[in-house]
Amino acid sequence: MRKPNFSLFIIIFSGFIISGCTSTKETEQQKVNDSVSNAIETWEESPTLVKEITVTDDGQTDVFIFRIGNNGKLGFGEYGPFISGEQQKYMWHFWGDKETLIKPFKVIGVNEEKNEEITVFQLTQSNSLAPNSGADHHLPSTMMLPSKGMWKLMAYFGDDLYGVVIVDVK
Repeated sequence: MRKPNFSLFIIIFSGFIISGCTSTKETEQQKVNDSVSNAIETWEESPTLVKEITVTDDGQTDVFIFRIGNNGKLGFGEYGPFISGEQQKYMWHFWGDKETLIKPFKVIGVNEEKNEEITVFQLTQSNSLAPNSGADHHLPSTMMLPSKGMWKLMAYFGDDLYGVVIVDVK
């Protein structure tokens, strides 16, 4: 009687596992791509996370507003609402891999009503990650949007769209 060839079984079984992992990764990436595409097509303001924080030694509190991007991999802290024509500070936070997050970063804004497109913020070089508040990377920025209405802020690392945040400018 011939013994079963376990080597052949292991090779075939490993092939199934590897092909299953590859398709899972492709499926996850497709979900991210679909999410970005959906956000680009809609004009619904991005959700916020609001947290009460202590701002003075005597216990006075204020609220911290964090605007969340469409794919959960980016967002920024708001230090007040967007007001047209006024430059304000925003702290971007990102979750992802180092190779992506150290590429040049830019934010392109598109106005819903006028279909106006502008470069809102740009950082041409970043050599290292700057983790902050649980994020893999963060970048301070100042941004100004010239007119009121809904704006899509499309965040790019290199030439690749990383995510979208939609804001309502007063």
